[in-house]
Amino acid sequence: MVWRAVRGVHEASRPYSAHSSSRDPDRVLCVCLSHLGDLVLLTPLFRNLRLRFPLAYIAALCKSAVADIPRTHPAVDEVITYEARWIVKPTSPRAGFLHTAKLIRELRAQSYDLLVVCYDHPMDRILGLCTGIPAKVSLDGGEAQQRKSAAEGTHLRHRIEHAFDLLRALEVPIVDTFPSIGLAAADLAWAEEWLQERGLAGSHLLGIHPGAGGLQKRWPAERFARVAEYLATKFACKIVATGSAIDAEALQIFLRNARIDAIQAPMTLSVGRLCALIRRFAVLLCNDCGPMHIAAALHVPVVAIFGPSSPELWGPCPADPRHVVVAASDGRMESVTVGQVVDAIAESPQLMHKLSADLGLALKPLEKNK
Repeated sequence: MVWRAVRGVHEASRPYSAHSSSRDPDRVLCVCLSHLGDLVLLTPLFRNLRLRFPLAYIAALCKSAVADIPRTHPAVDEVITYEARWIVKPTSPRAGFLHTAKLIRELRAQSYDLLVVCYDHPMDRILGLCTGIPAKVSLDGGEAQQRKSAAEGTHLRHRIEHAFDLLRALEVPIVDTFPSIGLAAADLAWAEEWLQERGLAGSHLLGIHPGAGGLQKRWPAERFARVAEYLATKFACKIVATGSAIDAEALQIFLRNARIDAIQAPMTLSVGRLCALIRRFAVLLCNDCGPMHIAAALHVPVVAIFGPSSPELWGPCPADPRHVVVAASDGRMESVTVGQVVDAIAESPQLMHKLSADLGLALKPLEKNK
C-alpha cells in the first residue's frame, strides 16, 4: 500500500521539483542507486556541479559494486555505499532495516544542504526524504525517456539528458556534456602488469564482452566468436574477453566456440580495474551494457549489438563516428546475424582505420590517485 501510494505521487509529480536557497550549497549529496551504465552517464552531473560550486563538498551515495565510478572521479569528494534492496538481484548483498536506519542517521548528521535524487525510483526519493536535507531536486522517470517535440524530431532523448535535466533544475550551467571516468594509478598499474604477464603488452587488443544485464539483451555468444575470428584474422588483433560472474555462461560459450586464442580477464575484476583494462582496447565488441558506456567515455571505439533496448536512448555516448551500432529490426537479439555485424564494421571507414592503425593511447582519461 505504501509502495502504491508513493508511486502514485511520483507519477503525478512535475517533470522535476526543486527547492533551492539563495546561497551556494556547502555540502551536496547525490543519491544515485542505479546500475553501471546509468552511473557513467551521470558523470556530467558531478563535473558541472564541481564547476558551478568549486568549494562545495560533493558526496555520492551508490551501490558498492559500481562505487569505483564516482570514487575515482575528480569532482567527487566522498562515496557512500548502500545495497538498495529494490534494485539488486536476489543473490546480491542487500541492506536490512537496521543498516538503512543507521545510514539515514549518519546522513542526517552530516549537515548536507543540497540533495540531488538522481534516478526515478520512488524508494530513492523516500531515502532522500528521510535525510532531512532542506534543498532537494529530483526528476520523473517519464521525463528521462519522453519523445522530443515535433520541432525537435521524434526520436527518444538519450539517457544522458537525465543528468542535464537535473542540472537545469538546479540552474547550473551545462559546460561539460561528455561522460568522464577517472582512473586510479593502482588500477592502471594492475592492467599493465596483467597484460605484461600474458604477453599482451603493446599488442593491438580487441575486447569482447558477450554478457549483459539481462538475457534478452545478450547476442548469442557463438556469434561473438565468429565476429572476433574475422577481426582478429583481418587486423592481427589479440582477443581479451571480459565479464563478471553473471556472464560466466556467455564467456564459456564464447571461449569454447572461438577458433582463435583468447585470453579471459578475471571475472572478479573491480569496476576500476575493468575501466583500466578497457582503456587499453583498440575496439570493444559488446552488447548494450555498462562496459559499452565505459568504453565510450574512455574514447574507445565500440561495436555494440542492440535488441530490445533503443540505441537512441542507450547508445554509446559521446557520439563518435568510430562507434558502430547494429540494432535488431524486431527487437530480438537473435535476429542480428554475424554477416550484419561484419558488414556494418566494414562499412565504417573510421572504425576500419582505427583497427588498421597501431594502437595509440594519446587520449588520456582523467586520473585520480586514491
